Amino acid sequence: MKVAIFTETYLPQTSAVETQVFILAKSLKKMGHDVLVATSDMESDECYSEQDMLFCPARPARNVYGQKAKQRKLSRLKERLDEFNPDVIHLFTFWQVGGLGLKYALAHDLPLMTTVQKILDPQSAFGKRKVLGIADRVRYRSTFHKALAFSDHITSPSVKVCKKLRPICRNKQIRPIPLFINTELFTREAVFEEKKREAMRRRLGLGDKTGILSVGALTRENRTETLLENWVKAGSKLQLVLVGSGPELENLRSKANLLGIASRVSFAGVIPHEEMNLCYHLCTAFVSAGVSDSMKAAPLEAIACGLPAILPKESADSGLITEGVNGFLYANSVAFLDIIKNFESLDPEKELLMKKLVSRTVETMSIENQAKAFLKSYVITQKQHYKRAEELE
Repeated sequence: MKVAIFTETYLPQTSAVETQVFILAKSLKKMGHDVLVATSDMESDECYSEQDMLFCPARPARNVYGQKAKQRKLSRLKERLDEFNPDVIHLFTFWQVGGLGLKYALAHDLPLMTTVQKILDPQSAFGKRKVLGIADRVRYRSTFHKALAFSDHITSPSVKVCKKLRPICRNKQIRPIPLFINTELFTREAVFEEKKREAMRRRLGLGDKTGILSVGALTRENRTETLLENWVKAGSKLQLVLVGSGPELENLRSKANLLGIASRVSFAGVIPHEEMNLCYHLCTAFVSAGVSDSMKAAPLEAIACGLPAILPKESADSGLITEGVNGFLYANSVAFLDIIKNFESLDPEKELLMKKLVSRTVETMSIENQAKAFLKSYVITQKQHYKRAEELE
């Protein structure tokens, strides 16, 4: 099967979308299928292809994607798409590059599948007041709704998003497919040199404390401020480690100082994805306060490395958790603190046993199994498309 995937951004960025597209493309190719990824690149002034990827030049933008493909040059990707001759078009985003994929599918009467990570609020994603913000919101809303209307099959890693989409897409098949994680990279069995372990411990600010890890962009959406407020009453033997950066970084540093917990919170910055396995291994549990619709890869990666995940009950990732087995769910700050106290005096033997049991819960989430789930959806997409075509004849 030949699959053309469209995403506004791609590696080296490492949000859930870029990581999922990369692993999906790699897995499908390993299984003998052909994949072409169309995306944009701010480092280039011209369209170019590299291996199985197509790039359109982009410029920085104040939107949810952080960049904007140059519209006038997008059409130059069509020639390469014609050469590839895809069987299925797969959209992951709904901006210029996603719009190109949508138009190409409709112009060539191709099966179209859409994956919705989360339902964006156009005002917060593309600005509220400026004329450009208004135009961008209209473009996003138009592409998003057209993609839903013309898709033969819709998927999402989030059950919450699937539930929200069903009233909008009543005659569509909507299927949840969990996020991809690289179970070859993120594994409890990994072994690290002592020098690397010590260097990472210093970067994480662990000292002789037990690390409780949070990974993600420092934004209001991820509610890291709430995490800091809850941390005030956490035990002094615990160190909250925040991995990531974002617009709220300085506000959060100030908040930690104001709350008197600056010495118990480490701002570790952005850590390369390939080094995150060691980061997970050096900590004892994963924690988040985010309750957005979109699933995050970090809790899954943490669980794969043996860390129980402590998440809000409203979290999109809450469905991954089996209480007391691979994590805990909390409804308020009191419940959060009750859970955190369990990690204050955890002896090494119990921690080792806990991590072993936690990591077993994702053994079935291999890259191959996840790729097979998408392949099944591609087959459904093709059947739905050609069935509809027959009905129209």
